[in-house]
Amino acid sequence: MTTGALIIFVKTPGFSPIKTRLAAEVGDDTAAQFYLSAIKKTESLAMEAMKRCPGLIAYWAVAEPAGIGHNIWRNFSNLWQGDGSLGERMSYIYDQAIARHDYVCFLGADSPHLSADVLCEGILKTSWRKNFVLGPALDGGFYFFGGSIPLPKELWTCVNYSKDSTARELRESFYPLGEFDLLPENFDIDTAQDLKKYNALVTKGV
Repeated sequence: MTTGALIIFVKTPGFSPIKTRLAAEVGDDTAAQFYLSAIKKTESLAMEAMKRCPGLIAYWAVAEPAGIGHNIWRNFSNLWQGDGSLGERMSYIYDQAIARHDYVCFLGADSPHLSADVLCEGILKTSWRKNFVLGPALDGGFYFFGGSIPLPKELWTCVNYSKDSTARELRESFYPLGEFDLLPENFDIDTAQDLKKYNALVTKGV
């Protein structure tokens, strides 16, 4: 059976500063409450994806070595992100996962409003092992990545992350190895305005 990894990048509350940009605008307590809620919703989303996508296994990619095995991460296997920049850490995790699975998908814990249909679309397209898959974010970043071939570290590390050019740079970096299928554009929650938009969706029951 074809197997895939759904890697969810997280920080452990109490071990690392959480949602620092959001906390600077709404306060540490509100940012922490959002993040804990987002983790639970993302976990439920991943569980639904595993039900719909045979052979899919979800992992927490934990930022801190001391956070590995924390009770909050008990429902999925834990991987340590490794040291270095975000590009270095994504490369490190991707290499581990692609050695064990036929394809690998990345997801953050700051888009808890993402629908199971969109997530499973990304996973399914990645499992075809034809193209890369990217879920572009409104701020120029991305909320989902999927790939199925080994990738040189330098392709990850040459990208400028947390910029409005991040998704474009990632596509340009990986382009020599394959094209990208794009998921619908969405947003993640980094600012007070993002949180307001998210809360409006929750109120509507979306």
